[in-house]
Amino acid sequence: MTDLGTHQLSDALDLFLLDCEARRLTVVMRDSYRLKLSLFVRWCDEQGITTLQQLTAHDLRRYLVSLSRRELSSQYQNNLARAIRAFLNYCVRDELLAVSPFNKVQMPRLEKKILAALSSGDIQAILRSCSSERDKAMCLFLLDSGGRVSELVALNVADVDLTTGVVLVQLGKGQKGRTTYIGARTRKQVRRYFAERGKVQPHEPAFVSERHKGRLRVDSVVQIMERLQERSGVAHCTCHTFRRTFAISCLRNGMNIYVLARLMGHADITILRQYLPLLEGDLQEAHARFGAVDNL
Repeated sequence: MTDLGTHQLSDALDLFLLDCEARRLTVVMRDSYRLKLSLFVRWCDEQGITTLQQLTAHDLRRYLVSLSRRELSSQYQNNLARAIRAFLNYCVRDELLAVSPFNKVQMPRLEKKILAALSSGDIQAILRSCSSERDKAMCLFLLDSGGRVSELVALNVADVDLTTGVVLVQLGKGQKGRTTYIGARTRKQVRRYFAERGKVQPHEPAFVSERHKGRLRVDSVVQIMERLQERSGVAHCTCHTFRRTFAISCLRNGMNIYVLARLMGHADITILRQYLPLLEGDLQEAHARFGAVDNL
């Protein structure tokens, strides 16, 4: 067998991120990989694992167990594991490793529970807790467009038509562009935010950091949501909860599930099907209230 040599984990990570850039992955995706894998490399260093060749399937399992003991969400643990798997698969492709140790590791199981949407009271509490025009515009935008947080931070001013409400998502998941929409109230709030910034230019980011005026990053938006969670008392105030609320609200209001999938950037309706049991509960409640026989 060919001797592939010894490679430092930190050096391999740099090569992986360079490969991601060469493959034209979005900045948001590259930043996500950098954050997740830096946490993993730091953990490895604390365990005395500094090279790719030292890393074993047992080490990977120990890391996954350490995540589960921190009571992180199953989705977050799964996302971290997927990032590590992608990294190690790259190392094999680029002949830094002979075989990926992840081949012997099972992915963390995702919980199959349906998470609730934000109630009207939750939304009002969150909006009252916003300390800036930007934060309020951002919350309404996520709730009204159904966009992902990665798509929100990638938007430029020119991508948002404040007259028609058309939003051009240039870099959606998988580098696929699409069109979604925002309503009158959200457009009004975004106008207030843009006016507060002064004369915004079409090429500028739609949402910027209040400190350095550069484009907002995903981790910055997560921190904003954590502050809003603390102020509002709404425990499930997250970017994805806004997206989930959009989906459930649209379905409850009668939107065709295939149309909704297109608006949200899903390739099919598989993910959206998980919300259908909630609608069945709505139907049962409606029958109890309006059924022809019980209401004679």
